[in-house]
Amino acid sequence: MRKMVFFLMAAVMISACDRKERMMELVETNLRQTLDNPDCMKILAMSEPDSAFGTHYFSQDEMKGMLAVMQEVTNEIMERTDNMTSFNPEDRYVMDMAERQMKAMSEMRSMVRQASRKGKWSGWKVKVDYQCKNNNGIDYKAERWFFLDKDGNAIFSSFELPLPLKSK
Repeated sequence: MRKMVFFLMAAVMISACDRKERMMELVETNLRQTLDNPDCMKILAMSEPDSAFGTHYFSQDEMKGMLAVMQEVTNEIMERTDNMTSFNPEDRYVMDMAERQMKAMSEMRSMVRQASRKGKWSGWKVKVDYQCKNNNGIDYKAERWFFLDKDGNAIFSSFELPLPLKSK
């Protein structure tokens, strides 16, 4: 009897590990498919799948982390432009970073407006930090959140924040 219980527990654990790996592979494949230069992509960090409660609900710690990242990006832009006193519209890095920052801020405002209290479990979320080159050949870093269905078989939403190149 004990052997059977042990065997069943081992089978459940192996199944859970396989599902986690499958979800992480799905996220990486989807990320590569959405990049201008997927061959240049380097994954810096990937979280394990975590429970999601909709695409607009983030924990307080997650929101604090996102706001801290946005502040780091703003600081880098300000540093590179000497607090906008030496702004150069030809600086492709700054222009790309500012564009990605504005898009992320717009998405965050939308999420805050649509955010509700923690709802029912809706699936999984995975966060990926990566580095790549954009279509102009400029290096950049980003943090992308992926939201997967309950079975972990499909991505139904994603959200991206720029990261400063100097980030950890």
